[in-house]
Amino acid sequence: MKKKLVIAGIVVCTLIVCILTISLYLWFSFKPGFVYENGTWNYVSYDAGAGRRVNPINVKKDEFKVLKYSDFAIDNNSVFFKNHKVEGSDPETFKIISTKGRNHYAKDKNNVYIYDSNDWSIFKVINADPDSFKVLEYPYSKDKNDAYCGSLPLFVDDVSKFEVIERARFSTLSSFDSFLGKENDPREKSSEYERNKHEYNRKKYGFITESVIYSEDGKAKTDKLTYIGYKLVEDKR
Repeated sequence: MKKKLVIAGIVVCTLIVCILTISLYLWFSFKPGFVYENGTWNYVSYDAGAGRRVNPINVKKDEFKVLKYSDFAIDNNSVFFKNHKVEGSDPETFKIISTKGRNHYAKDKNNVYIYDSNDWSIFKVINADPDSFKVLEYPYSKDKNDAYCGSLPLFVDDVSKFEVIERARFSTLSSFDSFLGKENDPREKSSEYERNKHEYNRKKYGFITESVIYSEDGKAKTDKLTYIGYKLVEDKR
């Protein structure tokens, strides 16, 4: 009886080792990342529908360097997020500053960036000062001049008094034209909520020309102003 139990134990342990080995092989074999093959640097990704996707990157082999943060690489002139060049980036000063939660932050001497490692987009935090930038509870952050919700500036009255009351649960990624909407959008194709939102966005953020990430929940305040997500909802002045 004892001999049978020992044999059964050995079989179970062997099966567990085999399963772990196969799992590790599959993880490292199908893990997305930068790969040099067929004379080209590529960002390789995988999904259930299409399988292995190879996304070529137009760079010189000897100038391209993959960073320890697996979704980023640099050449002599730019930073790359997956297979996309980050416009206006500086490879010499680039670094990750927060990987807390789903949305992460990075910066260089020129800009602050926010990105979702599960997505293909990276956003500049609009007008943020890299030297004084601090990450707060998501979706909020601040620098010496202003506070931010995702990539959007809030134009607070006193940044020294800005504090997060409640962190957000969700974030929204949007092209700038979808975010701003149009003044002549047909009423039958949009709700009153959407029309009011677009009107608010155009009035406050009409200067935007790039895609944005933001939240409509979460809560923050200064002594005089209160925000739900990125929207100013109360002015006690």
